Amino acid sequence: MAEYRIPGVRDLLSGGGWFDPSGPVPRLVLQGPDSLRVYELGEDAELRATFPRPSSNWREMNDWLAPDLSFVVFQGETSYTAVDRDGNRMWHHPLGGWYATPWGHVGFAMAGPYRETQTLLRLPSGAADKSLFVALDTAGNELARSILPCGGNDRCVELVWGSEGYLTGVYARGGTADGAPAKPAEYQASLVCGHIVLGERVREKRATMPAGYASALRGREPVEWSPSGTGMMTIDGRGRDVRWHRYPSCEVAAELRLSDFPPPGTGDSSVHDHHRWIYPYGGGYVDADTAMVTLHNSYNEARVFMFGEDVWEEHSHWLADPATGGLHGRIAYPMRDVDHVWLLGDGTWVTAEWDTLYRWSAGPGLSDLPATMSDT
Repeated sequence: MAEYRIPGVRDLLSGGGWFDPSGPVPRLVLQGPDSLRVYELGEDAELRATFPRPSSNWREMNDWLAPDLSFVVFQGETSYTAVDRDGNRMWHHPLGGWYATPWGHVGFAMAGPYRETQTLLRLPSGAADKSLFVALDTAGNELARSILPCGGNDRCVELVWGSEGYLTGVYARGGTADGAPAKPAEYQASLVCGHIVLGERVREKRATMPAGYASALRGREPVEWSPSGTGMMTIDGRGRDVRWHRYPSCEVAAELRLSDFPPPGTGDSSVHDHHRWIYPYGGGYVDADTAMVTLHNSYNEARVFMFGEDVWEEHSHWLADPATGGLHGRIAYPMRDVDHVWLLGDGTWVTAEWDTLYRWSAGPGLSDLPATMSDT
């Protein structure tokens, strides 16, 4: 077990922090009231960068971290502002008519032989069916403007990036100005001298899915894709079972039912009054060969309101085999009442307790496999 002491980490995670497991060392990004901080989680938590917010009264809607960790673009109520690690304001760009909009978007491209960072800001286009993106260099100078024939001011429009910072697509979703639903639109795209060049429109995602995809998900909720992309974990909408599917065939590879656990109040299930899965907190993939499922207890609202009692009961986390659905056992943490788990997909996961993160491993490496109740 690795232990990382970071003041206020649990509250900061619940307030919008996130883990980035894409690099060789997982990163933790924390959105604090005064700054955005980036940690690397190895044997210790290494603070890689701190980005002070533009002002003490700044109310951001989104924070966008450059891939090389050199600066952050803070989206406020009326503007985008780029800030470097020393707190210097690199540039400031008004939203241009939007106020407190949730539809802003920032993308970063690595361009040129020296892989300079270009920033693409979404701004209001002034048209109901078009989107405007402006490309800036690191000093905030405008390089190009692109008017895209999709989206519009009242829809979410996102840039889709491939490997090594190359633009591969544009995706638009959400309703229209009059509240009517609109089908998602996805286009192939590339970036040429700061200009977004749209290619062919991609067929709707559901239409490109295998024939069995819709039937496999009928009455079910997807929990997570496997790290290799060849499997999928789903949970029954009424919380009766968890299934693992092969992809792209979508056939069921394994199933785990509530009845496969020890009866509530007995053995490894001694902390439960009854078993319950809650989407989207049903678990996920620890790695390609190991899955985690989480059981919850009920919450007695009457006792809370009438007697002021805190009656949340302990959650339990179990390791399972996604190939067979077999249970390895319940994880025996040294602390009690571990609720939320963040899966990093590399065989490790993180839990939080006040000012401390704990990183656990399902195999040799960072630490030994946490003991399961069935092992004791």
